[in-house]
Amino acid sequence: MHPYSTDSEERFQIAFALAVIAVGLAWLVALVTGKTHPPFWLEVPGTATLYGLLLGIFRSYIWNWAVLHTASIVKVPDISGDWRGYVTSSFDSLAEQHPVTVRIRQNWTHLSLRLSTEHSDSESVVASMVMGNQPVLSYQYRNVPRTGAKETMHAHDGTATLNLIDGQRQLSGEYYSGRDRANQGILVLEKQ
Repeated sequence: MHPYSTDSEERFQIAFALAVIAVGLAWLVALVTGKTHPPFWLEVPGTATLYGLLLGIFRSYIWNWAVLHTASIVKVPDISGDWRGYVTSSFDSLAEQHPVTVRIRQNWTHLSLRLSTEHSDSESVVASMVMGNQPVLSYQYRNVPRTGAKETMHAHDGTATLNLIDGQRQLSGEYYSGRDRANQGILVLEKQ
């Protein structure tokens, strides 16, 4: 997975709150260990260690708890999972809907998107999520044709911009490929 950016202020606010909690936990640990004197081989965790643990746990597990999203503490939606849909391409004048499957892996700070079609696979290399009234996922990808793909298929880079709609069950938007392919089209996905 690679880092992704967002325009939500939550990353600063939550990181600050976790730092305050880490200071409080370090103070509690100092109170307990000050009275019990742990053995020499037991290292007492400091504030930075506690902060790192809290941040790691939040980033991997706690960030997608429904209660945090309902309370608008975390605004970045959890779009991880398997998606299915179709892509249209200017290569065939948008005449056909080509089936695609997508696997999105995501935590609070990292994301990867892997799109597969009959003829090629694409992997995101960078992404961002803009919140606003309707979340928008934008990402750049690297596409590699599969063995046996048409001769016109080449490895290429591209960009997609997808709106998260229908109660966060659908991603829909446009893509375009780099100058080597110079195609554009529509991508529609539904969460499985």
